[in-house]
Amino acid sequence: MFKYILTFSLLLLSRAPALAEYFVIDKFDISIRIDESGYFEVTEAIDVTFSEPRHGIYRIIPYRYRKDGKKYDISLYDISVKGWKFKRNRESGNLRIRIGDPDKYVEGQQHYVISYKVERAWLFEEDYTEFYWNLTGNQWEVPINNVTFRIQLPDGQNLSPDDYQVFTGYSGQQGSDAEIRWADGALSGRSTRPFAPGEGLTVAIRLPATLISRPSAFENFMHDYGLLGIPAAILGLLGWFFFRFGRDEPFVKMVHYYPPEGLPPAEAGAFIDDKTDNRDIISLLPYWGGQGYLKIREVEVEKLFGLYSSTDFEFNKVEDLPTGRPAYEYTIFRRLFRDGDTVRISDLKEQFHTAMDLARKRIDRTVRRRQLHTPQSRMVWRALPVVAVVCAGLAFFLLLWDHRILGVGMGVVALAAFLLRRPMLKKNKKGMELYRQLYGFRMFVDKADRPRIERLLADDPAYFEKTLPFAIAFGMAGEWAANFEGLFTEPPRWYIGSGRHGNSFQSFASSFESGMQDVQSAFSSTPGGSSGGGSSGGGFGGGGGGSW
Repeated sequence: MFKYILTFSLLLLSRAPALAEYFVIDKFDISIRIDESGYFEVTEAIDVTFSEPRHGIYRIIPYRYRKDGKKYDISLYDISVKGWKFKRNRESGNLRIRIGDPDKYVEGQQHYVISYKVERAWLFEEDYTEFYWNLTGNQWEVPINNVTFRIQLPDGQNLSPDDYQVFTGYSGQQGSDAEIRWADGALSGRSTRPFAPGEGLTVAIRLPATLISRPSAFENFMHDYGLLGIPAAILGLLGWFFFRFGRDEPFVKMVHYYPPEGLPPAEAGAFIDDKTDNRDIISLLPYWGGQGYLKIREVEVEKLFGLYSSTDFEFNKVEDLPTGRPAYEYTIFRRLFRDGDTVRISDLKEQFHTAMDLARKRIDRTVRRRQLHTPQSRMVWRALPVVAVVCAGLAFFLLLWDHRILGVGMGVVALAAFLLRRPMLKKNKKGMELYRQLYGFRMFVDKADRPRIERLLADDPAYFEKTLPFAIAFGMAGEWAANFEGLFTEPPRWYIGSGRHGNSFQSFASSFESGMQDVQSAFSSTPGGSSGGGSSGGGFGGGGGGSW
């Protein structure tokens, strides 16, 4: 009794995948016609019986293989399904054909005819060409009760029994549960038993070496990499635009001791590297302080009942900005003192980022209105982000559709368009003169000598206050302030140090840059979110399918 129960249980387990798919394959008939030019046509007639209503079936056919250490990428095209709606897509090296109507269900016996053409699915050996095709696939999760096939060869061919072989069973097995015969220029056969889920049938045929037209090395290269010509052409076009309309002319680099007249520090920082940074906006604070519109005070805040303290910064408005200032200055100044004439940066965390974003856009717009770049480079500069986004989108979808080589190529184009944007802007004559002076002043800020600074201070005692905002925009505030140690006893009049650190210029020079970094971090912070020979399953073709 136990033997019968065990046998029945094993039968149920073997049928479980088929039951899960709600259908069985009654007959799987494959017809193939081989053409001497190098392709062959495949027609699969699949008769199924559904045990439950389903939309239809899907067929999966691999097109990317690795055999004996070599990669093969075959071509599957001219895909059709007679009398049924179908949808196809490529994913992870497989062609997936979904057959049926998503708005309708079918049941009982159904007949599906799938046709497609195949290229490059040959094993070219020195003395012969092998046709090695997995007719059914070994990835069906349903039984296949009967398999028949017919492979039509080009006229004039004659095969001996040693030239063909059939393999059945699970992937890797070398069963021979099929009848096969050669007659009238065609190799035909049928299975001699039903196949369980995961079993299949593969045929190998040895053909004369000259029968199938072999692709040349150039044809193989073009098949594998020819599509790279598209991104290569786009890259070439981008390079031509860059060398034709981009790149600044070389100039003689000379030190300048003052920034260009009429160029505020925020715009200077944006212009010198063609990018508006947060530090360009932060440079407005000492800029306004030197002009008498605000004061900055260090404040020690005690925490944990006085066990330790931290530094906060307090901004005090002295007077409003006058009319006629650039729009970005009003954006920051008015938001800074929106709720009163005194504000601390701790009160502005996660609340100031929108004003920073708007100010950046307005600085960019103000610099553009100065018309410091050639119109051609500006036009290409505007187009490059569009090119980058389009190419990045194409790269994403191409990789999604498993077109890896072309997808990677378009990704490289997107990256190139992104990287070329900044150097693409070419300065005109007016822009080059302004840039030459600004570049020379940044050289002096970077490599300033003490005797020269002393002479400049003797001529203009406010020299430090006037130049500090530019040093902030250049990202050199700490080094610049250190050059003036010993020349002042007190910090600038608009800056008041905390009692803990004193109010000396030395303490100002050592702490000001890190303090401005804290301000920059607070201003730009955003609200955070919550937390052997051959075998069954060998060769090209294969795959499997199921129902949906």
